[in-house]
Amino acid sequence: MANKDPKRIKILVADDEEMILELYDHVLGQYHVTRTSEPETDVFRNELLSNGNTIIKPDKPVYDLTLCRQGEEAVKAVSVAESEGHPFAIAFLDIRMPPGPDGIWTAENIRAICADTQIVIVTGYSDIDPAEIGRRVPPADRLLYIQKPFHPFEMRQFASTMAARWEAERKTLALNRELELKVKERTIELQKAYEELEYQAMHDSLTGLPNRTAVLKDFERELSRIQRTKEPLSIIMADLDYFKRINDTFGHQTGDDVLVETAKRMLVCVRPYDTVGRLGGEEFLIVLPGCDTASGINVAKRICASIRDKDMEIDNKKISITISLGVSTTAPNKTLDQDSMISTADKALYRAKREGRNTIRAA
Repeated sequence: MANKDPKRIKILVADDEEMILELYDHVLGQYHVTRTSEPETDVFRNELLSNGNTIIKPDKPVYDLTLCRQGEEAVKAVSVAESEGHPFAIAFLDIRMPPGPDGIWTAENIRAICADTQIVIVTGYSDIDPAEIGRRVPPADRLLYIQKPFHPFEMRQFASTMAARWEAERKTLALNRELELKVKERTIELQKAYEELEYQAMHDSLTGLPNRTAVLKDFERELSRIQRTKEPLSIIMADLDYFKRINDTFGHQTGDDVLVETAKRMLVCVRPYDTVGRLGGEEFLIVLPGCDTASGINVAKRICASIRDKDMEIDNKKISITISLGVSTTAPNKTLDQDSMISTADKALYRAKREGRNTIRAA
């Protein structure tokens, strides 16, 4: 007695009397009602309808109607419909359906499966307390009551109004979900854009190393940390030797490629928590937490050797280049400020330049 059409609103009816189910099918399962003078059965008049002059003529069905004799059967039908993604909009439940569970039990279990199904409790008894049912089967705005006997148009009006409301709520919910998804997607896009801008603001676009702002910020953070830990801190100022000759001889693109390769070789020579940054041009700053002067010099030696000992192969050209480095370290009982340490390392670097390049000097 169920019509299978995913485009139609699904209505569930649970009543233990077969005749009542048939009458529901007549009232809700047809396209329209017409008046006639044909006589009706006593059951039709006494159990369901309050007007004995109305009879339903078959036509095209409006609702996808599922009729059940017991509460367990109704709950199972709701569960299947929910799993198939085509839930019931409305459930008309008789209050008493012996020998099985009553309509309130059925309503509780339906609500647990599908929270937005609108439930109508149908009863011919006057001892039913709607407030008690409402407490057991919330929310109250999705729970209605009809007392027998009732007019068929009253039933259809209930169904039509509740179906329209259910559809509107579903559409609103779908629109809200779509909006939430768009907002989430847009938020992710904006977050990615923000992270990209933040990355670009703190990294050198050519080498990918931290730029001047970022490496100095990291340096300042390490200086603040060693105020508490009293650990040593070394920095290295590094500058490629005769870099202008590379640009003049091979062009600026080759010069850029040399800078990229230099950055790669430097990174191999330091620890993961050290910072290698590009200050600008061919000048670099390396921050070495926990390194005393001897350790700083050893790192500088590895960098110097990595640049000098192997030619760079760029565009099928082998390019030889060297680097000069200056090391500055915090004193055992005195923490230098950033400007002082950079100035000290810079002086050591230019001493290395004056004394032949391709070498290291420490303050």
